[in-house]
Amino acid sequence: MANDRRLLRRALLNEAGAERIKRGHPWIFKGNLLQLPQCAPGDIVPLEERSGERVAWGLWSDSELCLRVLSFGSREPDQMELLRRRVERALDYRKKWCAGEEAFRWVHGEGDGLPGITADLYGDVLVLQLSIMGWYRHAEEVAKIFRKVKKLSAVILRNDTKYLEKEGIPREIKPLLGDMPEEPLKVRIGGFLERVDVAGGQKTGAYLDVRGVPALFDSLYGGASVLDCFSYQGHFTLRALAGGAASVTAVDQSQGALDRAKENIALNGLDDGRAKFVCGNAFDVLRELDAERARYDIVVMDPPPFSPGKGQLDSARRGYKELALQGLRRLSEGGYMLFLSCSHAFTREMLLDVLASAAKDVKANCRVASEICQPADHPALLSAPETNYLKGFVIKVD
Repeated sequence: MANDRRLLRRALLNEAGAERIKRGHPWIFKGNLLQLPQCAPGDIVPLEERSGERVAWGLWSDSELCLRVLSFGSREPDQMELLRRRVERALDYRKKWCAGEEAFRWVHGEGDGLPGITADLYGDVLVLQLSIMGWYRHAEEVAKIFRKVKKLSAVILRNDTKYLEKEGIPREIKPLLGDMPEEPLKVRIGGFLERVDVAGGQKTGAYLDVRGVPALFDSLYGGASVLDCFSYQGHFTLRALAGGAASVTAVDQSQGALDRAKENIALNGLDDGRAKFVCGNAFDVLRELDAERARYDIVVMDPPPFSPGKGQLDSARRGYKELALQGLRRLSEGGYMLFLSCSHAFTREMLLDVLASAAKDVKANCRVASEICQPADHPALLSAPETNYLKGFVIKVD
Protein backbone atom coordinates (compact mmCIF):
# COMPACT_ATOMS: atom_id res chain seq x y z
CA MET A 1 0.00 0.00 0.00
CA ALA A 2 2.80 2.43 0.92
CA ASN A 3 4.52 1.61 -2.35
CA ASP A 4 1.29 2.30 -4.25
CA ARG A 5 1.03 5.71 -2.58
CA ARG A 6 4.63 6.44 -3.53
CA LEU A 7 3.94 5.61 -7.16
CA LEU A 8 0.84 7.80 -7.21
CA ARG A 9 2.69 10.72 -5.62
CA ARG A 10 5.57 10.79 -8.10
CA ALA A 11 5.92 12.80 -11.30
CA LEU A 12 7.07 10.38 -14.00
CA LEU A 13 9.31 12.03 -16.59
CA ASN A 14 9.28 11.28 -20.29
CA GLU A 15 12.52 11.41 -22.28
CA ALA A 16 12.32 15.16 -22.85
CA GLY A 17 11.67 15.77 -19.16
CA ALA A 18 14.53 13.50 -18.11
CA GLU A 19 16.84 15.40 -20.46
CA ARG A 20 15.81 18.72 -18.92
CA ILE A 21 16.70 17.40 -15.48
CA LYS A 22 20.08 16.13 -16.72
CA ARG A 23 20.79 19.64 -18.05
CA GLY A 24 19.93 21.06 -14.64
CA HIS A 25 16.89 22.99 -15.84
CA PRO A 26 14.59 23.93 -12.91
CA TRP A 27 11.33 23.95 -14.93
CA ILE A 28 9.24 20.94 -15.88
CA PHE A 29 6.06 21.27 -17.95
CA LYS A 30 3.11 18.90 -18.06
CA GLY A 31 4.22 17.91 -21.56
CA ASN A 32 7.43 16.60 -19.98
CA LEU A 33 5.54 14.03 -17.88
CA LEU A 34 4.20 10.54 -18.53
CA GLN A 35 2.33 10.57 -15.23
CA LEU A 36 1.05 13.49 -13.16
CA PRO A 37 1.34 13.16 -9.39
CA GLN A 38 -1.76 12.87 -7.25
CA CYS A 39 -1.13 15.77 -4.91
CA ALA A 40 -2.24 19.27 -3.95
CA PRO A 41 -0.80 22.50 -5.42
CA GLY A 42 2.30 23.43 -3.45
CA ASP A 43 3.22 19.88 -2.44
CA ILE A 44 6.80 18.78 -2.83
CA VAL A 45 6.94 15.71 -5.07
CA PRO A 46 9.63 13.38 -6.40
CA LEU A 47 10.56 13.33 -10.09
CA GLU A 48 11.42 9.89 -11.44
CA GLU A 49 12.63 8.48 -14.71
CA ARG A 50 10.89 5.50 -16.36
CA SER A 51 13.48 3.21 -14.79
CA GLY A 52 12.21 4.22 -11.36
CA GLU A 53 15.32 6.24 -10.54
CA ARG A 54 14.46 9.28 -8.46
CA VAL A 55 16.34 12.26 -9.90
CA ALA A 56 14.90 15.42 -8.33
CA TRP A 57 12.31 17.01 -6.05
CA GLY A 58 10.06 19.89 -6.97
CA LEU A 59 7.08 22.02 -5.99
CA TRP A 60 3.87 21.13 -7.80
CA SER A 61 1.55 23.59 -9.54
CA ASP A 62 -1.61 22.94 -11.56
CA SER A 63 -0.44 25.29 -14.32
CA GLU A 64 1.26 24.17 -17.53
CA LEU A 65 4.63 24.92 -15.91
CA CYS A 66 3.84 22.36 -13.26
CA LEU A 67 7.11 21.71 -11.40
CA ARG A 68 9.83 24.00 -10.10
CA VAL A 69 12.81 21.92 -9.08
CA LEU A 70 14.10 22.54 -5.57
CA SER A 71 16.83 19.91 -5.47
CA PHE A 72 18.46 17.37 -7.74
CA GLY A 73 19.08 13.84 -6.50
CA SER A 74 17.11 11.15 -4.73
CA ARG A 75 16.99 12.52 -1.19
CA GLU A 76 13.87 14.46 -0.19
CA PRO A 77 14.81 17.94 1.07
CA ASP A 78 13.44 19.62 4.16
CA GLN A 79 11.81 22.58 2.42
CA MET A 80 12.23 25.17 5.16
CA GLU A 81 15.74 24.10 6.04
CA LEU A 82 16.64 24.30 2.36
CA LEU A 83 15.12 27.79 2.27
CA ARG A 84 17.16 28.93 5.28
CA ARG A 85 20.44 27.63 3.83
CA ARG A 86 19.85 29.19 0.43
CA VAL A 87 18.70 32.52 1.88
CA GLU A 88 21.91 32.63 3.93
CA ARG A 89 23.99 31.68 0.89
CA ALA A 90 22.27 34.35 -1.21
CA LEU A 91 23.00 37.05 1.37
CA ASP A 92 26.66 36.00 1.66
CA TYR A 93 26.90 36.30 -2.12
CA ARG A 94 25.41 39.82 -2.04
CA LYS A 95 27.80 40.89 0.70
CA LYS A 96 30.60 40.32 -1.80
CA TRP A 97 28.92 41.81 -4.90
CA CYS A 98 26.71 44.51 -3.33
CA ALA A 99 28.99 45.67 -0.52
CA GLY A 100 27.89 49.00 0.93
CA GLU A 101 24.58 49.09 -0.96
CA GLU A 102 21.31 49.73 0.86
CA ALA A 103 19.05 48.35 -1.89
CA PHE A 104 19.55 45.14 -3.83
CA ARG A 105 17.85 41.89 -4.79
CA TRP A 106 18.48 39.40 -2.01
CA VAL A 107 16.89 36.41 -3.74
CA HIS A 108 16.42 36.11 -7.48
CA GLY A 109 14.28 33.00 -7.87
CA GLU A 110 15.91 30.26 -9.91
CA GLY A 111 19.23 32.11 -9.90
CA ASP A 112 19.49 31.49 -6.18
CA GLY A 113 17.99 28.00 -6.21
CA LEU A 114 14.62 29.27 -4.95
CA PRO A 115 12.18 29.31 -7.88
CA GLY A 116 9.03 31.26 -7.08
CA ILE A 117 10.70 33.68 -4.63
CA THR A 118 11.79 37.22 -5.35
CA ALA A 119 13.13 39.20 -2.39
CA ASP A 120 14.21 42.85 -2.71
CA LEU A 121 15.85 44.63 0.20
CA TYR A 122 15.35 48.37 0.76
CA GLY A 123 17.33 49.32 3.85
CA ASP A 124 15.78 47.20 6.59
CA VAL A 125 12.50 46.55 4.72
CA LEU A 126 12.20 43.38 2.66
CA VAL A 127 9.67 43.08 -0.15
CA LEU A 128 8.70 39.51 -1.08
CA GLN A 129 6.97 38.13 -4.15
CA LEU A 130 5.84 34.51 -3.75
CA SER A 131 4.63 33.41 -7.16
CA ILE A 132 3.97 29.68 -6.60
CA MET A 133 1.75 27.92 -4.09
CA GLY A 134 4.66 25.92 -2.68
CA TRP A 135 5.94 29.11 -1.04
CA TYR A 136 2.77 31.16 -0.78
CA ARG A 137 1.06 28.70 1.56
CA HIS A 138 4.05 29.07 3.92
CA ALA A 139 4.29 32.86 3.53
CA GLU A 140 4.56 33.73 7.23
CA GLU A 141 7.19 31.07 7.83
CA VAL A 142 9.14 32.22 4.77
CA ALA A 143 9.14 35.79 6.14
CA LYS A 144 10.36 34.60 9.55
CA ILE A 145 13.28 32.75 7.97
CA PHE A 146 14.42 35.89 6.17
CA ARG A 147 14.21 37.87 9.42
CA LYS A 148 16.21 35.21 11.26
CA VAL A 149 19.00 35.57 8.71
CA LYS A 150 19.02 39.40 8.81
CA LYS A 151 17.44 41.95 11.15
CA LEU A 152 14.45 43.52 9.36
CA SER A 153 11.90 46.09 10.48
CA ALA A 154 9.24 44.75 8.11
CA VAL A 155 8.60 42.06 5.52
CA ILE A 156 6.02 43.07 2.92
CA LEU A 157 4.25 40.64 0.58
CA ARG A 158 3.96 42.31 -2.83
CA ASN A 159 1.94 39.74 -4.77
CA ASP A 160 0.52 41.73 -7.68
CA THR A 161 2.40 40.16 -10.59
CA LYS A 162 1.00 38.42 -13.66
CA TYR A 163 -0.01 34.77 -13.76
CA LEU A 164 -0.80 34.45 -10.04
CA GLU A 165 -4.33 33.34 -10.91
CA LYS A 166 -2.91 30.36 -12.82
CA GLU A 167 -1.22 29.32 -9.58
CA GLY A 168 -4.39 29.76 -7.52
CA ILE A 169 -2.80 32.64 -5.60
CA PRO A 170 -4.75 35.83 -4.81
CA ARG A 171 -3.37 39.25 -5.67
CA GLU A 172 -2.54 41.05 -2.44
CA ILE A 173 -0.16 43.52 -0.86
CA LYS A 174 0.20 43.23 2.90
CA PRO A 175 2.75 43.10 5.72
CA LEU A 176 3.83 39.61 6.78
CA LEU A 177 6.00 40.91 9.63
CA GLY A 178 6.11 44.42 11.04
CA ASP A 179 3.99 47.26 9.65
CA MET A 180 3.39 48.61 6.18
CA PRO A 181 5.49 51.79 5.78
CA GLU A 182 3.27 54.85 6.17
CA GLU A 183 5.18 56.77 3.49
CA PRO A 184 7.68 55.95 0.75
CA LEU A 185 11.04 54.79 2.07
CA LYS A 186 14.14 56.93 1.64
CA VAL A 187 16.84 54.63 0.29
CA ARG A 188 20.18 55.14 -1.43
CA ILE A 189 20.08 53.41 -4.84
CA GLY A 190 23.04 53.53 -7.17
CA GLY A 191 24.64 56.28 -5.08
CA PHE A 192 21.62 58.60 -4.83
CA LEU A 193 18.73 58.93 -2.41
CA GLU A 194 15.37 57.92 -3.83
CA ARG A 195 11.88 57.57 -2.49
CA VAL A 196 10.61 54.00 -2.84
CA ASP A 197 6.93 53.12 -2.55
CA VAL A 198 7.02 49.41 -1.74
CA ALA A 199 3.23 49.13 -1.93
CA GLY A 200 2.42 51.17 -5.03
CA GLY A 201 5.62 51.61 -7.04
CA GLN A 202 6.62 49.62 -10.12
CA LYS A 203 7.88 46.06 -9.50
CA THR A 204 8.74 45.97 -5.78
CA GLY A 205 9.20 49.75 -5.67
CA ALA A 206 12.24 50.36 -7.88
CA TYR A 207 14.04 48.94 -10.91
CA LEU A 208 16.99 47.46 -9.07
CA ASP A 209 18.29 45.57 -12.10
CA VAL A 210 19.41 48.78 -13.83
CA ARG A 211 20.56 50.74 -10.79
CA GLY A 212 24.21 50.59 -11.88
CA VAL A 213 23.68 51.36 -15.57
CA PRO A 214 23.56 55.20 -15.40
CA ALA A 215 27.14 55.22 -14.09
CA LEU A 216 28.30 54.00 -17.52
CA PHE A 217 27.92 57.56 -18.79
CA ASP A 218 29.68 59.35 -15.92
CA SER A 219 32.48 60.55 -18.19
CA LEU A 220 29.96 61.82 -20.78
CA TYR A 221 27.35 63.72 -18.77
CA GLY A 222 29.34 66.94 -18.38
CA GLY A 223 27.72 69.60 -20.59
CA ALA A 224 25.58 67.01 -22.41
CA SER A 225 21.92 67.20 -23.41
CA VAL A 226 20.13 64.02 -22.31
CA LEU A 227 16.82 62.46 -23.34
CA ASP A 228 15.61 59.96 -20.73
CA CYS A 229 12.67 57.95 -22.10
CA PHE A 230 10.60 55.75 -19.79
CA SER A 231 12.28 57.66 -16.99
CA TYR A 232 10.04 56.41 -14.15
CA GLN A 233 11.26 58.11 -10.96
CA GLY A 234 14.31 59.66 -12.57
CA HIS A 235 17.10 57.21 -11.79
CA PHE A 236 19.03 58.12 -14.98
CA THR A 237 17.98 61.77 -14.71
CA LEU A 238 19.48 62.03 -11.21
CA ARG A 239 22.83 60.70 -12.33
CA ALA A 240 22.92 62.94 -15.40
CA LEU A 241 22.17 66.08 -13.41
CA ALA A 242 24.74 65.17 -10.77
CA GLY A 243 27.25 64.54 -13.55
CA GLY A 244 26.87 68.04 -14.93
CA ALA A 245 24.46 67.55 -17.83
CA ALA A 246 23.44 70.84 -19.42
CA SER A 247 19.86 69.64 -19.76
CA VAL A 248 17.79 66.50 -19.19
CA THR A 249 14.38 65.78 -20.71
CA ALA A 250 12.59 63.03 -18.76
CA VAL A 251 9.66 61.32 -20.46
CA ASP A 252 7.18 59.03 -18.71
CA GLN A 253 3.47 58.32 -19.07
CA SER A 254 2.94 58.54 -15.30
CA GLN A 255 2.67 62.02 -13.83
CA GLY A 256 3.05 60.47 -10.39
CA ALA A 257 6.41 58.97 -11.40
CA LEU A 258 7.59 62.35 -12.75
CA ASP A 259 6.50 64.08 -9.55
CA ARG A 260 8.51 61.51 -7.59
CA ALA A 261 11.50 62.20 -9.87
CA LYS A 262 11.28 65.88 -8.96
CA GLU A 263 11.13 64.91 -5.29
CA ASN A 264 14.21 62.73 -5.72
CA ILE A 265 16.10 65.60 -7.37
CA ALA A 266 15.33 67.84 -4.39
CA LEU A 267 16.20 65.04 -1.98
CA ASN A 268 19.73 64.99 -3.41
CA GLY A 269 20.12 68.77 -3.46
CA LEU A 270 20.31 68.95 -7.25
CA ASP A 271 19.16 71.76 -9.52
CA ASP A 272 15.93 70.85 -11.30
CA GLY A 273 16.16 73.97 -13.45
CA ARG A 274 18.16 71.90 -15.95
CA ALA A 275 15.44 69.24 -16.10
CA LYS A 276 12.30 69.17 -18.22
CA PHE A 277 9.55 66.67 -17.45
CA VAL A 278 7.19 65.48 -20.16
CA CYS A 279 4.18 63.32 -19.28
CA GLY A 280 2.99 61.23 -22.19
CA ASN A 281 3.34 58.11 -24.26
CA ALA A 282 7.02 57.89 -25.27
CA PHE A 283 6.18 56.95 -28.87
CA ASP A 284 3.99 60.07 -29.24
CA VAL A 285 6.50 62.33 -27.50
CA LEU A 286 9.31 61.06 -29.74
CA ARG A 287 7.27 61.84 -32.84
CA GLU A 288 6.74 65.38 -31.55
CA LEU A 289 10.47 65.73 -30.91
CA ASP A 290 11.10 64.44 -34.41
CA ALA A 291 8.90 67.19 -35.83
CA GLU A 292 10.86 69.72 -33.77
CA ARG A 293 14.18 68.27 -35.00
CA ALA A 294 15.36 68.10 -31.38
CA ARG A 295 18.85 66.65 -30.87
CA TYR A 296 20.56 65.13 -27.83
CA ASP A 297 24.04 63.91 -26.93
CA ILE A 298 22.70 60.96 -24.93
CA VAL A 299 19.42 59.11 -25.48
CA VAL A 300 18.19 56.54 -22.95
CA MET A 301 15.61 53.95 -24.03
CA ASP A 302 14.53 51.75 -21.11
CA PRO A 303 11.04 50.52 -22.11
CA PRO A 304 8.85 48.02 -20.25
CA PRO A 305 8.84 44.43 -21.54
CA PHE A 306 7.26 44.22 -24.98
CA SER A 307 7.57 40.44 -25.25
CA PRO A 308 6.91 38.50 -22.04
CA GLY A 309 6.31 35.41 -24.20
CA LYS A 310 7.18 34.08 -27.63
CA GLY A 311 3.73 34.94 -28.94
CA GLN A 312 4.51 38.66 -28.79
CA LEU A 313 7.87 38.58 -30.59
CA ASP A 314 6.66 40.21 -33.81
CA SER A 315 4.91 43.09 -32.06
CA ALA A 316 7.92 43.50 -29.77
CA ARG A 317 10.25 43.70 -32.76
CA ARG A 318 8.09 46.43 -34.30
CA GLY A 319 7.97 48.38 -31.04
CA TYR A 320 11.70 48.17 -30.44
CA LYS A 321 12.43 49.08 -34.06
CA GLU A 322 10.29 52.22 -33.83
CA LEU A 323 12.01 53.28 -30.61
CA ALA A 324 15.45 52.59 -32.06
CA LEU A 325 14.66 54.63 -35.18
CA GLN A 326 13.38 57.56 -33.17
CA GLY A 327 16.28 57.35 -30.73
CA LEU A 328 18.91 57.38 -33.48
CA ARG A 329 17.19 60.31 -35.19
CA ARG A 330 17.34 62.31 -31.96
CA LEU A 331 21.10 61.88 -31.55
CA SER A 332 23.57 64.63 -32.29
CA GLU A 333 26.64 63.72 -34.32
CA GLY A 334 28.89 61.59 -32.14
CA GLY A 335 26.07 60.89 -29.67
CA TYR A 336 25.29 57.77 -27.67
CA MET A 337 22.07 55.77 -27.32
CA LEU A 338 21.45 53.31 -24.50
CA PHE A 339 18.85 50.73 -25.47
CA LEU A 340 17.63 48.17 -22.93
CA SER A 341 15.24 45.23 -23.18
CA CYS A 342 13.86 43.27 -20.24
CA SER A 343 11.68 41.01 -22.40
CA HIS A 344 12.38 37.38 -21.51
CA ALA A 345 11.64 35.98 -24.95
CA PHE A 346 13.43 38.72 -26.91
CA THR A 347 17.03 37.55 -27.20
CA ARG A 348 20.27 39.48 -27.32
CA GLU A 349 20.67 38.55 -30.98
CA MET A 350 17.16 39.79 -31.79
CA LEU A 351 17.88 43.12 -30.13
CA LEU A 352 21.17 43.51 -31.99
CA ASP A 353 19.38 42.77 -35.24
CA VAL A 354 16.75 45.43 -34.52
CA LEU A 355 19.39 48.03 -33.70
CA ALA A 356 21.39 47.18 -36.83
CA SER A 357 18.24 47.41 -38.96
CA ALA A 358 17.35 50.80 -37.46
CA ALA A 359 20.87 52.11 -38.04
CA LYS A 360 20.68 51.01 -41.66
CA ASP A 361 17.31 52.73 -42.17
CA VAL A 362 18.57 56.08 -40.85
CA LYS A 363 21.90 55.63 -42.68
CA ALA A 364 23.89 55.90 -39.47
CA ASN A 365 27.33 54.36 -38.94
CA CYS A 366 27.08 52.87 -35.46
CA ARG A 367 29.24 50.79 -33.20
CA VAL A 368 28.64 49.01 -29.90
CA ALA A 369 30.44 50.95 -27.17
CA SER A 370 29.25 48.78 -24.29
CA GLU A 371 26.98 45.84 -23.56
CA ILE A 372 24.67 45.54 -20.54
CA CYS A 373 23.48 42.38 -18.83
CA GLN A 374 21.95 41.51 -15.48
CA PRO A 375 23.81 42.67 -12.38
CA ALA A 376 25.34 40.18 -9.97
CA ASP A 377 22.32 40.24 -7.65
CA HIS A 378 20.09 39.10 -10.54
CA PRO A 379 22.03 35.93 -11.45
CA ALA A 380 21.02 33.89 -14.50
CA LEU A 381 21.43 30.12 -14.73
CA LEU A 382 23.53 28.67 -17.53
CA SER A 383 21.18 25.69 -17.49
CA ALA A 384 18.09 27.90 -17.94
CA PRO A 385 18.49 30.54 -20.68
CA GLU A 386 15.03 31.90 -19.81
CA THR A 387 16.48 33.38 -16.60
CA ASN A 388 18.77 35.66 -18.62
CA TYR A 389 16.21 38.38 -19.38
CA LEU A 390 18.01 41.74 -19.29
CA LYS A 391 20.10 42.81 -22.24
CA GLY A 392 21.16 46.13 -23.67
CA PHE A 393 23.69 48.07 -25.67
CA VAL A 394 25.28 51.50 -25.70
CA ILE A 395 25.41 52.53 -29.36
CA LYS A 396 27.84 55.20 -30.56
CA VAL A 397 26.92 57.09 -33.72
CA ASP A 398 29.97 58.19 -35.71
